[in-house]
Amino acid sequence: MKKAICAIALGLLLANAPRAIADDSVHLSGAFGFGYSDGDYGTNKDTSVLLGLSTLSAKTGNFQFNVSMPYMRISGRGLVVFDAAGNPIIINRRLSLPADVRSGFGDLNLSATYAIPPEVLDDFKVSISGRIKAPTASGRRRLSTGEADYGASIDVAHAYGRWQPFANIGYLIPGQPVRYVLKNTFSASTGTSFDISESLVAIASFDYDSASSPLVSSSQELFSSLSWIVNDKITLTGYATKGLRSGSPDIGTGLILAYGFN
Repeated sequence: MKKAICAIALGLLLANAPRAIADDSVHLSGAFGFGYSDGDYGTNKDTSVLLGLSTLSAKTGNFQFNVSMPYMRISGRGLVVFDAAGNPIIINRRLSLPADVRSGFGDLNLSATYAIPPEVLDDFKVSISGRIKAPTASGRRRLSTGEADYGASIDVAHAYGRWQPFANIGYLIPGQPVRYVLKNTFSASTGTSFDISESLVAIASFDYDSASSPLVSSSQELFSSLSWIVNDKITLTGYATKGLRSGSPDIGTGLILAYGFN
């Protein structure tokens, strides 16, 4: 479900784009919607995850700050399942038991991004992000590892007419819950966006995440999205994913509404 956050980030970017001016004023925006994924995650039983997504963003100059907290409904017994930001949230070895359902608010995710001015890098768009997951979700409901996670990533893009190829690499250091081992993970993504028209933007990418646990394999997914810029305040984004390995959900989909408050 990490791609849910990517879809939100895209929606926020497009919602802010008409007002992306070089000044010190603060531009506020929010993104709200849902995401759904389903897969066996290398087991003989499916696990489904339904997320209610919400992100608030503040942008000033070249800096952007995001805060998000999903509402989750998880049905199944996957060994390792992930929240919207890609943090591991469930580690379960009791596969012989019937699937159960748990729901509630997930962990609080905070991130900060610095975008290097394109004129400095010959029109290449480069941004550097850092994030932290605060373990605010219920441990009793098994919606969190109960430990803080730390991550960083870098995004590079360059526009060629209506096309904008991009690449992303990231690294996540998860907290270590009691009785389980979680690995530091490396992620990479490459793809392109395409401006279909002034109000429609499509994205397609291939995404890789290394295995977060000795119990599961690495993740490989195909991602696609379509964003409709309704006006200078509202952007609608729909997305879909297709897992290519057992460490990925088999399918994923979602719908995001991004709104610029000023």
